[in-house]
Amino acid sequence: MKRIFLFFLLAYSFTFSSGQGFGAELLVGANFSQVDGDQLAGYDKLGLNAGLQINREINEKWEGAFEIRFSMKGARTVVTDPDLPPPLDLTLNYHYLEIPFLAKYVAVKNFTFYAGPSLGINVVNQRNENGRESEELELNTLELGLQLGGTYYLTDKVGLDLRHSYSLSSIRNVPIIVNGPTWFGRAGWYNRLFTIGINYRPSN
Repeated sequence: MKRIFLFFLLAYSFTFSSGQGFGAELLVGANFSQVDGDQLAGYDKLGLNAGLQINREINEKWEGAFEIRFSMKGARTVVTDPDLPPPLDLTLNYHYLEIPFLAKYVAVKNFTFYAGPSLGINVVNQRNENGRESEELELNTLELGLQLGGTYYLTDKVGLDLRHSYSLSSIRNVPIIVNGPTWFGRAGWYNRLFTIGINYRPSN
């Protein structure tokens, strides 16, 4: 983790030393996540989402940006079945280092809208089932995702951010049996989450 924070600090320092239209924002928020395909519903897994965004102005309406984020994903549920005691208490902890590449539309006053692909690297793979910890079998190290959202800036420096993220490819390399229709014929496990956070611009 110390290396991660050091990398954030170096990227932040480079941004302000280079200047020339570059800017930066510090990002911190909470993930509300689930895993599509695990047969468990609900955005019940709470996790940290934090990082740094480096952006560059393209014109008056558009900016390009990339981010470095630490994101805690997964799922959590308690399933009670009178025919299968005791109840199932299951938590999936998947932590990722992510690099989203975003196109940002900044032409609406106080609002910024953005979207783009992201590449994630899994750094924590943990399955906790009724207190027994193990690793999720065949969890892929890399995740290709799509992120979209918007930021409302309360001041020149502080903004409220809402983001939706979804895996574009299955995060597990195992055969999946489905019992019903799927979107675009997709079968697998997919991280899906909403992130509510705060953006901070150290300077304008």
